[in-house]
Amino acid sequence: MSQRIPHDKGRPYGKKTNTTLRKHNSNKQNNRPSGDKQRKYEEYAWTLAYLPEGSPTDPNPFGQREPVIQAVGEIWFTLLELTPKRGMEVDPLVRIGIGKDNRTIVNRIKRRISFNDLSPTSEAVLEDCINEIVKNQEFRFVNWFNKASLVTSRMHAFKLLPGIGTTHLENLLAERNKINFTSFEDIATRTKVSDPKKLIVARILRELSNPDEKYRLFTRKP
Repeated sequence: MSQRIPHDKGRPYGKKTNTTLRKHNSNKQNNRPSGDKQRKYEEYAWTLAYLPEGSPTDPNPFGQREPVIQAVGEIWFTLLELTPKRGMEVDPLVRIGIGKDNRTIVNRIKRRISFNDLSPTSEAVLEDCINEIVKNQEFRFVNWFNKASLVTSRMHAFKLLPGIGTTHLENLLAERNKINFTSFEDIATRTKVSDPKKLIVARILRELSNPDEKYRLFTRKP
């Protein structure tokens, strides 16, 4: 009998208090995922789809394909195919361990995949999954707003977020120079950027779906 792991909102990752966040008021800038400059491997991933009949892009004959879980890592948003342990099934939007010492559901990481390798089900829930990750890691992404800098001599990282023009850029820089941002709501209130979380999610989706994207703020190169 198989064991199904139901949908779970997960727990906030890296959550800290507003007081702690205000202490990160330094001139050091960084456009990479906050606090994860050294780690390239994912320890946790969020499930997109359980595919009992295997990956849609598996080159093996249909009857020889093994069940897989398609998932997205929560630090670098790496798209992955995972081989579940025998008898394990899992719903979408479940946070699971994929590191060497925390694999209770996954037997092994089968391969890294591209956006085009996603099943229709995985593609349909990808945005919801990224939204959950960003919401649960609010501190990390707010901290990015506090540290983001130039990506070229003429372009600031903020301009790579959809909908950020010159006025929003000037507001973001002016307000964070006064005091660091403490939440998505704080950013929206002080800068008139209506939904900072939505902009982050849209940028991540763009980077994942476009292998030729030149500037990567939140994801690894394919």
